[in-house]
Amino acid sequence: MEDKRGRLSRIGQLIHIDIGMVIFFIILIYIFASIILYVTSDKTEVYEVRMGTLSENATYRGIALREETIVNSRFTGHINYYNKETDHVPVGGLVYSVDESGEIADYADANMKAGDYFTEKDLETFRKQTIRFIENFNPDRFYAVYDYKSASSSQAQKISNRAILTSIKNLDSTTIHTVSARQTGAIVYSYDNYSGKTFDKLTEKDFDSSGCRKVQLQNGQQIKKGKPAFRLVTNENWSIAILTDNVEEARRLKEAKNVEVRFLKNNYSSWASVENPKGQEDSRMVNLKFSNSMESFCTDRFVDIEILSNEEKGLKIPNSAITTGDFFLVPKEYIFEGSNGQLGVLLRVYTGSGSNSQGTRFIAAVPYSETDDEYYLDNSVLRDGEILERPNSTDQFTLGKKQKLIGVYYINKGYPDFREVKVIMQNSDYSIVSSNQYYGLQEYDYIVLHADSIRFNNY
Repeated sequence: MEDKRGRLSRIGQLIHIDIGMVIFFIILIYIFASIILYVTSDKTEVYEVRMGTLSENATYRGIALREETIVNSRFTGHINYYNKETDHVPVGGLVYSVDESGEIADYADANMKAGDYFTEKDLETFRKQTIRFIENFNPDRFYAVYDYKSASSSQAQKISNRAILTSIKNLDSTTIHTVSARQTGAIVYSYDNYSGKTFDKLTEKDFDSSGCRKVQLQNGQQIKKGKPAFRLVTNENWSIAILTDNVEEARRLKEAKNVEVRFLKNNYSSWASVENPKGQEDSRMVNLKFSNSMESFCTDRFVDIEILSNEEKGLKIPNSAITTGDFFLVPKEYIFEGSNGQLGVLLRVYTGSGSNSQGTRFIAAVPYSETDDEYYLDNSVLRDGEILERPNSTDQFTLGKKQKLIGVYYINKGYPDFREVKVIMQNSDYSIVSSNQYYGLQEYDYIVLHADSIRFNNY
């Protein structure tokens, strides 16, 4: 008898252990399944709504127009310049010399030591230029390489000119001539076939930069009498002529009278006044007039600019969050507040065959937007063809009229709900939408980042 009781006790313990193990494995399987489902399921990415700005800016390649004079050489021979390009030359300031026989170069080579040409101060200047170039280099603005080359060449020219000036003083020669400026201005060692053009004489064909023929003047080159020796820009006031895409765009710029312009070469911004060609109100051309920054661009005939316009501030959201939804349009008199404090409608209920009415039932239906006479109601709680009854009346309204709303999925409460947005400005990535809308978003709300990831049958 005791053996039988012992066997039964052991069997009971085994059964108890087996049940515990089964429950443990069930829990373990559930945990693993939950982890797998979480890892493999699509995640709903969330975006926090914040205030921001967008600018609808337009970029152009414009023609730089200036008061400039091409000064021809008064002698034939090897020319040497004594100013860095873009330097401001005063009246009577030394500009260049012409060596008819070449004896300056021979004398400098024979009598000047290397240390007289290149000093520690010069080395420090080159070092600073190079460090500045390396620190600010951006592959997207490769033209900075040419600016660095030009600056280095100008510095090397100044070093060479020290030797040449010393040679001129030591030589008593009738074949060496020095020339001074007859008027003040910024000196440029190039010229092109656009020199002397004015805005009123431009044609649309002129905006093709391939038609510009630029000639670069080199220090030490052979020059003939009567040929261009340098170009002098004599006025700080200058302009950039641009060709807009259409007449309407040109008119908008003219109506603005003043616009902010960013120069893509150095990201510097300045304000410009706007004018159209005289007597050509239907022209696509616009002239942007500046009173500063001339010396920074006096070597350039074509200048890339961006007009900073139409900046808007508001709630900034990604375009991927924006979607559309279909909503019933229902007269406002059919919406009322129920006994539970919720807004809704009276839905007429029929039997299964649809032949007999069983009265009305209150259906909660929160408006998502409104017009003067109608509310937008969610079509997930109401169906096409259903009949609404007006409170305290026998008037009826059949659901069917729909209209789309632009919006996002608001997710503050943990589940997605549609919220209307009114887009003020949009670019390829973001939109600015109105803030403080009754049916819209507020700053710091959370929305679904990718609206197309929401499937309401999953909720």
